[in-house]
Amino acid sequence: MTAQEPDYTFEPVGAGRGFERVVSSLRGAIVRGDLPVGRRLPAEPDLAAQLGVSRPMLREALKALELSGYLEVRRGYGGGRFVAEPEAEEFHAITAAPLSTMDVEPRHVMDVRLAIEPMAARLAAQAYDAGDLGRALRKLGAAGSRPGRVVDALVHFHVSLVEASANPVFVAVFESLRSPLTLTLGERVRDRAWCQSVRDPLAHIMRLLDDGEPGAAERAVRRYLLDFEDDRKQQED
Repeated sequence: MTAQEPDYTFEPVGAGRGFERVVSSLRGAIVRGDLPVGRRLPAEPDLAAQLGVSRPMLREALKALELSGYLEVRRGYGGGRFVAEPEAEEFHAITAAPLSTMDVEPRHVMDVRLAIEPMAARLAAQAYDAGDLGRALRKLGAAGSRPGRVVDALVHFHVSLVEASANPVFVAVFESLRSPLTLTLGERVRDRAWCQSVRDPLAHIMRLLDDGEPGAAERAVRRYLLDFEDDRKQQED
C-alpha cells in the first residue's frame, strides 16, 4: 500500500462538538501510528464521509492539525495532506475553543482585535509593562519559515500584549479568540516576505510600551492591525 492509497478507515465521530471530535480522531490515529509519517490522508469528500461531518468542519480541523505540526500540505502532482514528522517542539496543544470558528470570518476577528488591542497597548504603556513580548519576539526571530512556530510566536505576542493591560475582561474576551486568531494568522504565515517584515513593527510597539508612550503605542497597534487587514483584503481580491 502506498502513500497514494490510504488503507486506514475512520469511524464516524458522532454528534456533539464535531471540531474537537474530528481533531481527536485524526490526532489519535497519528499518535498511535495507525497513520504513519508520510501517509496521505483521503481526499476531503471521502474523509468527511467516513467521519460523518461536513466538509467545512473537516477543513477547520485539518487546518488546526496542520498548524500544530501533525499534517503538512504538499502541492502539485501527487499532492495532498500528509502526516508530518516535525521536531518535538513543533507540536502545540489543540484545545477546545470557547468560540467555534465555523461561522467566524477574519473580519469578525479583526473587529474585536481593533476594539481591544490598541487600548490594551495604551494601558500597558501607562504601566510600563511590556509583558512577555520580548520572549515572543525572540521566538518569532527563531521561527524561520516554519508556519507552526511563526503562528505560535505571533499568538504569544498578541496574547501577551492584552495580558499586559491588566484588564481581566480584555484577557477573557481575547482568550476566546485564540483558535480563530490562530487560523487567521495561519493564512498569512505562508507569505515568507510578510513573516520577515512583521517583526519590525512588533518590536517598535514593544519599545513604545517600554518607553511609557501610551498614545503612540495605541496608534502603532491600530496602524499595524489596519495594515494587516488591508493586506488580507488585497489578497482576497
